[in-house]
Amino acid sequence: MKKIIAIIALVMLAAGCGDNVDESKIESFDVDAVYDTVSSITDGELVTLDDTYISNYYGIDTADLDGYVFAQSEDPNSAETVIMFKCNDDAKRQKYITSVENAIKQKAIELTNYDQPEQAKLAQESEIQEKGPLVYVVISFASDDINCTIESNL
Repeated sequence: MKKIIAIIALVMLAAGCGDNVDESKIESFDVDAVYDTVSSITDGELVTLDDTYISNYYGIDTADLDGYVFAQSEDPNSAETVIMFKCNDDAKRQKYITSVENAIKQKAIELTNYDQPEQAKLAQESEIQEKGPLVYVVISFASDDINCTIESNL
């Protein structure tokens, strides 16, 4: 009986997305290539944000990043967002994570004001993931699939 339980536990662990992160893959993780893959999974059309927008809206200096994609829906009634960036500076990375958290909170408030409770809830329930220098957050009804795709590249 113990062997059966152990086998089931191993199968469940192996079936999970991103449970086994390869540290060397984080270093070579290509944010743009992974975004090209996950962009086809999103519910709607996302636009990638330019450096000026990222700096003004998120307060992030893209010169500090080793790779990044900030993409969101152009529709103000949609929370759909995919953010991925690599930052090797621990202090700046933590500051930037806080900036993204604050922007997500603000987006949830805006969506509540737009009477979009499902979209607001989607933003509120999103979780920022940090794997070494890699940080990512997905706000989407397809977030499980998108996160799984991101994690399968780690």
